[in-house]
Amino acid sequence: MAVRQLLGVSSGALREALRIGWRSLLSHKLRTFLTMLGMIFGVGAVIAMLSIGEGARREAMANIQTLGSGNILLNARENEPTEDSDANAASALCLRDGYAIKGLLPDCRVTHQLRETMEATSRRDRQDVPVLGVTAEYLEQFPGMGIKGRWLTDSDGLGKVRVCVLGAEAAHVFFGQVNPVGQLLKLRFNRFPDWYTVVGVIQSRTLNDKAQDLGLRDTNLDVYIPYHTFLNRIPHYADHDLVDQIVVSVPEGGDILHAADVVRAVIQRRHNEPEDTEILVPWELIRQQQATQRMFNLIMGAIASISLLVGGIGIMNIMLSSVLERTREIGIRRAVGATATEVLLQFVLEAVILSLGGGLLGVILGIVMSAVISQIAGWQTAVSLWAVGLSFLVSVGTGIVFGVYPARRAAALDPIDALRYE
Repeated sequence: MAVRQLLGVSSGALREALRIGWRSLLSHKLRTFLTMLGMIFGVGAVIAMLSIGEGARREAMANIQTLGSGNILLNARENEPTEDSDANAASALCLRDGYAIKGLLPDCRVTHQLRETMEATSRRDRQDVPVLGVTAEYLEQFPGMGIKGRWLTDSDGLGKVRVCVLGAEAAHVFFGQVNPVGQLLKLRFNRFPDWYTVVGVIQSRTLNDKAQDLGLRDTNLDVYIPYHTFLNRIPHYADHDLVDQIVVSVPEGGDILHAADVVRAVIQRRHNEPEDTEILVPWELIRQQQATQRMFNLIMGAIASISLLVGGIGIMNIMLSSVLERTREIGIRRAVGATATEVLLQFVLEAVILSLGGGLLGVILGIVMSAVISQIAGWQTAVSLWAVGLSFLVSVGTGIVFGVYPARRAAALDPIDALRYE
């Protein structure tokens, strides 16, 4: 209705123009298909490119989310403890750093983590694994850690109970297909072996190679024990007041960037060499990733859009040839009463049909290309609805824009000259 009112044509004239245009395209099937190829490959390329970018974005975001978007992580760099605890405290992450941060950020949750490589032994296997001493809040600070069984509790820590939670790979290595919950695992540090009861298993968490660039490591082989149990079995940590990681969790709605500035200022003031501590703010990584992704999508979309431009030029070229080829037909239509507007509408509709068909086939090609790229290259791809919709609308718009000029050429022909054309 809106189109007819805008062009001032009747519904019968609109149907007639559509019928003539459709019949003309079907009478030259090969030429029609070749004309549509530009739009097909253009739309397919745009969707495939954007799906690669979207897949990379989701992959990076999933990796970052494993750190907890509301957390600020302070990781101690490799630093062997010495006998001189005072000298070492100036350059190593310690409990007093956490207390200082908590004093300035009272609304934030501040927890500590210890990590040591120990020899773990079960009836099935024996190997060295990372053992982490954590508090009961650890699971809440790192969302998405599904667990079978239970997590460590405050009473486990206060009672220095010898219980542990295994990563998915550690559970498979030491217990195979047997349910690890309730089984015993021996942990040995130097000459101190102890048997620990397995109370839970964390679900597998898959990280790709890009995760290492974000400071992430594979946690599937980790073994978690209560923080105070860890201190009780490895005295030198308690003697030197050292920790391997401090996690500062900002409450929901809090200013993470302000909290990060406070944490950096505390470390700068308390440490003579701040380089001994790595400060990781997942929220900043998310913002950087989003900015990078926007730029990537813009560049990839611009490159792929060249194919759409080429497709539009192809439509214009074929439509100009069609106008020249059908000059006598146009003259006959004008002679029997067709208006210039109706002739214009006929050729615009032909261009729209070409771009619509090319757009639909291009969407299918783009989805197939995304799946093929994912299978062959091993990249994660994700076809988003907005990419499909944008590509399709651009293809239709391109067809209309490049089809208007040939249509105006056809409508501007003089009926007498058109009838005389051979």
